[in-house]
Amino acid sequence: MRKFLWLVLAAVLFTFGMAQMPLEVWKYDPETGQYISLPATNNLARAFSSDPASGSCNRRQWTVEFTTEVQVAQWLEWSLNATKWTWFVRKPGDYYANSVIGTIASNGDVVVSFAGFDDLQYTGASSVNPFIETYYAVTSGTLPGTNDWIRASNLNQMTATIRDSAALHAGKSFYLWNRIKVVECNSASTYRDTGYVYLTLQNQKPWIDEQGEFVPNLEEYVQ
Repeated sequence: MRKFLWLVLAAVLFTFGMAQMPLEVWKYDPETGQYISLPATNNLARAFSSDPASGSCNRRQWTVEFTTEVQVAQWLEWSLNATKWTWFVRKPGDYYANSVIGTIASNGDVVVSFAGFDDLQYTGASSVNPFIETYYAVTSGTLPGTNDWIRASNLNQMTATIRDSAALHAGKSFYLWNRIKVVECNSASTYRDTGYVYLTLQNQKPWIDEQGEFVPNLEEYVQ
């Protein structure tokens, strides 16, 4: 009897120790048409087995429950064909430049916010007017209209949410335009401003760290 109890205890301890077992994962390679084994530390997909079960008696029928659960992290892909406009202006005027072209793709809502945008500021010692009035516009490809232009400093109080959609999964294109108003009292020199755009994922999983990697204790998120 004592031996049997020890065997039961050992089985329980073994089962507990194997509650979350990391599994080998393969990924299909479309170039070769083969599945390739991924390293245990890969950053694409990992899998665990859990909830072991067993039974032993003379019951006529057993019901064994199986569950497959896939937790998908939110991902983001973006690109810009440029991140800087450089103007060379000989005479005062109200000008706008052809667009910077961008793409964004994700599998969840993305919030876009802004910081640091302002009128371009004189970089020299002094200017009669140290600022160049600056505007931005975003379109889907058409030329910006009168109501599309946003004063640079007003961007910092704005946020925009790109909603989850089939189009966003496939990738959406956008066009960012820059407009300046150079006046007679802008002294000769260089004017500059640097702003920041933040893309914030709204449905990220807790097992993804701030750098977008798996957390080291991933097995603790097996429910």
